Amino acid sequence: MGRNVLVVDDDPGIRSILMEMLDSLGHQPVCAGNGEEALKAVANALPDTILLDLNLPTMDGLQVLRKLHEVCSEARIILISGSMAIEDAVDAMKYGALDCLPKPISLRDLELALARGEEALESAETHDPLPNCPMLAFSPAMQDLRATIKRVARTPAATVLVVGETGTGKEVAARHLHAYSERADKPFVAVNCAAIPAALIESELFGHERGAFTDAKGNKSGLFEEADGGTLFLDEIGELPLPLQAKLLRVLQERVVRRVGGTKDIPINVRIVAATNVNLLVAVANQEFREDLYFRLNVITICLPALCERTEDIVPMAEAFAARMCKDMGKPQRSFSEEERHALRSYAWPGNVRELRNCIERCVLLDQARLNPAVGVPARKSERLRQLVAESFEAPILPRPAAAAFSTPPAHPGQPNEVVLSLPDPSLANAERQLIMEVLERVHGNRNQAATMLGINRTTLYRKLVNFGVAEPAEAELA
Repeated sequence: MGRNVLVVDDDPGIRSILMEMLDSLGHQPVCAGNGEEALKAVANALPDTILLDLNLPTMDGLQVLRKLHEVCSEARIILISGSMAIEDAVDAMKYGALDCLPKPISLRDLELALARGEEALESAETHDPLPNCPMLAFSPAMQDLRATIKRVARTPAATVLVVGETGTGKEVAARHLHAYSERADKPFVAVNCAAIPAALIESELFGHERGAFTDAKGNKSGLFEEADGGTLFLDEIGELPLPLQAKLLRVLQERVVRRVGGTKDIPINVRIVAATNVNLLVAVANQEFREDLYFRLNVITICLPALCERTEDIVPMAEAFAARMCKDMGKPQRSFSEEERHALRSYAWPGNVRELRNCIERCVLLDQARLNPAVGVPARKSERLRQLVAESFEAPILPRPAAAAFSTPPAHPGQPNEVVLSLPDPSLANAERQLIMEVLERVHGNRNQAATMLGINRTTLYRKLVNFGVAEPAEAELA
């Protein structure tokens, strides 16, 4: 069945050729020569597919892509480009691009790309693939994150680095990435690099041959081999000893493993998803993490927001945890009062989702009659609820401190790691502003890298820049 296809390219000759190709394939093409014309065309009629050239006049192609994805998120966007930087390709994928066609475009390549777009639409899941491990997304930050995970999952084997504070759900994100991918029917193997003794981790990851060491009484396959065809999740990757970092780098480059004591390389087909709650750039600067391994791992970065940055998700998550735990424990379902909801949203949650889940579990366990679900103690006067919540959580209800400390890694590893802040205005707001601006200066204005160094997601950074008056509000909406 023919589809409505919007062609966006500033070259009249290319537009004409693509229009003829699309017409011959039975589609109904419409053309635009720049971003403004594309947005007007979309306003008049929503297309099923958009063929978009990123090298456009008057408006940056990535900005056009973001706006198009915002107003017609259901459209399949296929990039057409004579040349494209890897960074642009990654950003384009984050903002809705499904495919990329290099110029010159053949009729066969175009037909296949359109067919892949149809398959992606038909295979898109409307339900959570992991009902026992949900990723609730009511906040804009989490909705964007889930959409990014789905898009990244469609890439065949790109290495992914998941960053975020402790307890934000990095393994949950990795499991969803696996579940949305073509590897979903293959193994998902998770390993915590910090939980395995240094003397054993090499054997656990790469396996060993009989006689490789004293207790090696037989051959043993490692976790890389067990995950073959699927996904290997390396949590706390920053804790991996330096000698093993070199061996991991070889695996990523060559796609082969060699067991301890072995002489043969074993081919593997594994997607690596690594996670960390520390700033690896700081570790690189301190010579605690290999720079080449960092860049090899950091092909695509997924940054999980802290729970205090996604307050819209707190109550729904608490209700979901409570409902499941009450069911598992055979207890009657409990609902939250408005005061309790307010208390849940007001608390800083330094332990993030893990702390929220543990709190709700404690409440359900201690609930004997009409107990307060938010704190697990008998209900008292509502005006004291926030203080009771604080006592239950063993922490005062105070504004959450800034995520980043007042130090950042040097622009180049090996240089002195020092940030001197001269603050005529000692307020926290001014200190935060100066820190962010100095980090941006260090990374030469690269906002993605600055957000990673600061330990916040890109949307939060853009909104802060808007508040500082150094970015337009529209940029924050598109971040």
